[in-house]
Amino acid sequence: MSSVDDERRLYECARKYQIIVKQFDQLVEMMDDKKKAMRLSKRRRMFSNSDNNLSTTVTQPTSDSQQNCNNDEAFVQTLTRFLHELRTDTTELDSSTRTLN
Repeated sequence: MSSVDDERRLYECARKYQIIVKQFDQLVEMMDDKKKAMRLSKRRRMFSNSDNNLSTTVTQPTSDSQQNCNNDEAFVQTLTRFLHELRTDTTELDSSTRTLN
């Protein structure tokens, strides 16, 4: 291999590394948001249980579970998209990441 080939490979590896770090940061942010939402919903449930308001207690878990399902679905879609991006050619990634920023 020539030094030009080595430099190109090094650039491609560095570019993929940047993409992975960016994706990881986005996933951590999504997980933090999910944790915050779960804490808030637990507090709401605890508060509604202390009020002994049966209608609020019964309806609250359904909306929370639906929200959790939607969040999980979004998380899975994001992971799938990230994995597909990593499998694509780095030149394709350069053009796709420019449009996302």
